[in-house]
Parts: sequence; C-alpha cells; structure tokens
Amino acid sequence: MADRAGEQTTTRDTEELLAEVETTSEAVDDEPATASDGPTLRERAEDVFSVRTFVVALALTAVGVVLGGFVPILGAILRYVGVFFATFALGAASERRHYVEAGLAGALVPAVGTLLDYFALTIGGVGAPVIAVAAGVGLLAGLVGHYFGRDLRDGLTREL
Repeated sequence: MADRAGEQTTTRDTEELLAEVETTSEAVDDEPATASDGPTLRERAEDVFSVRTFVVALALTAVGVVLGGFVPILGAILRYVGVFFATFALGAASERRHYVEAGLAGALVPAVGTLLDYFALTIGGVGAPVIAVAAGVGLLAGLVGHYFGRDLRDGLTREL
C-alpha cells in the first residue's frame, strides 16, 4: 500500500499488534527489578530532606542568632537578621534547594532561644504564643533568606 508521499507502507492486523504488546509486557514482567527502575523511597526522602544539610543549617542559624543577639537593644530584631543571613549563605553555597531544612532551622533556633529567654513565662503558660511568634518569624526569615541566596547563586552562575 502506498501513502500520500509515495512510500510503501504495510498494514498490520489489530490482533497482531495486541499479541506483540502482550509478549513485550510478559518479557518486561519477567525481568528482575534493577536500580535503574526508579528511585527508592529513601532516595526520594533524601531529595526532600537532608539530615546533613539540616545540621549545617542549624549550626549556621544558631551562629546567626547568637551574633545578632549580642547587639544591645536591637538584639531581639537582629536575631532574625542573623537567621536571614545564615540561610542566605546556605542558599548561595548549595547547588540544590533546601527550603525544608532552612525553614525548619529558621523556626527551631529562634523558638528555642525564645523558650530559654522566657522560660518562666512558658512554665506559667503565657510564653507559648511568644514562642510561636518567634518560630513563625524565624521560619519566614529562613525561607526568604534561602530564596534570596539561591537567587544570587542563580544570577552568578547563569551564562550571559
């Protein structure tokens, strides 16, 4: 049979095509699973959250919070600037996205710092909202800092 371009084509019966598909699928089912079949659950979890990166983010954020807290009077605000710059550095230094690690570290470190600052109020039950606000602002500072760090890295490494 000739098509419009004048090339010779062959037609096959639907039953032949179905038989070919069935033999191909049986051959695929008989093969053992290999590493190239796809990522395992652990590999996918490591793509989302890296413990090593989280520890680095915690350390950087703790240093940023401590350095920001040394400034008299403005220390309460500069803690979050320290969170911003710590996660900014993480974003600028890393090739991959680590928003989960940066956000979690940005929330945990100020929350623990505020817990220690207002421990007596927390025992009395009044300090929980203060800790929640500290964690929320730290989370926001961590995510925004990481975003801007990644944006800077992208701008510096992009070809012109």
